[in-house]
Amino acid sequence: MTTNQDRFRRQIAFKPVGVDGQRMLANAKVAVVGLGALGSTIAERLARCGVGYLRLIDRDWVELDNLPRQALYTLHDAEYHATKAMAAAEHLSLIDPTTTLDPIVADVTHKNIRQLLQGIDLVVDGTDNFEVRYLINDACVATGLPWIHGGIVGASGQAMLIEPEHTACFRCLLPEAPPPSIAGSCDTVGVIGPAVGVIASWQALLAVQWLVERKDQDPAKRPSVLTVFDLWLGDVRKIQLHRVPSCPCCGQKQFPFLDGQHSTDTQVMCGKNAVQVQVPSGIRIDLPELAQKLKSQGDVVATPFLVRFSQDNCTLTVFADGRAVVHGTEDPAVARKIYQRWVGG
Repeated sequence: MTTNQDRFRRQIAFKPVGVDGQRMLANAKVAVVGLGALGSTIAERLARCGVGYLRLIDRDWVELDNLPRQALYTLHDAEYHATKAMAAAEHLSLIDPTTTLDPIVADVTHKNIRQLLQGIDLVVDGTDNFEVRYLINDACVATGLPWIHGGIVGASGQAMLIEPEHTACFRCLLPEAPPPSIAGSCDTVGVIGPAVGVIASWQALLAVQWLVERKDQDPAKRPSVLTVFDLWLGDVRKIQLHRVPSCPCCGQKQFPFLDGQHSTDTQVMCGKNAVQVQVPSGIRIDLPELAQKLKSQGDVVATPFLVRFSQDNCTLTVFADGRAVVHGTEDPAVARKIYQRWVGG
């Protein structure tokens, strides 16, 4: 029988890790928020490095056009509409069955983020929208929880470690979200799979480095650095950042995203021609009952985690917590109407 030291012997041989660092990885609890292109690769790298506990949080399911850049998933996952959190956990368990995996199918909101991050040592960002990143930043600064930001469009990306009270936070870097015309999106700019792998691996490396160096490094001396990549041209830049005293978040301790001041009940989803509809907390949907009700009205796919209903050019995917994704429109008003028609007000 092999031991953990046998499995990780080459990683242990790397002096900055060593036996003590490997033990710290095994005892670490990391949350990966978003399990798409970045998050699925981050989760795989961390599992292979020996992180002992991974909380896998995602609201979405696997689709065919995910497969060119989301290397953890398979055609089977896409054909059966597997939720990303559950599919990721299934595949990671085959890599290292000793890793504790905590898959959660949920949309991260101001209502649940504190609970979702409870008991976690480090958060890694695999999301694809600014609202959730600002929410993660608010929650982590408010609770003193370190997190690693990453993002990519096209072949250009960036990543940084954020340690509350010691480094610049996300709002020091971007006080307000840039308009879509400037920021671009995976829909308008596209994204390249190998470039995703580089950014995700860099985020995973920052996570491993933070986890193993906690034992012997003063956090006040850790640099605040944003690494920016243009991978098509092969350019890498490091930008030294500084905490901004007037920053609304880490400077003035204002948390509007965490307080729900910027939450929305609908959200246009990147590159999907779809709108997510969010309902008040506490609502639960009886998925088998909904599937039975819709069966006579169109095509229905039902799993333990969702019901997908298709009629004409519209597809409605409903989760047990009442949240839904309406495909075939980017108009929030139309999405609400479709939801109310088939699920209820």
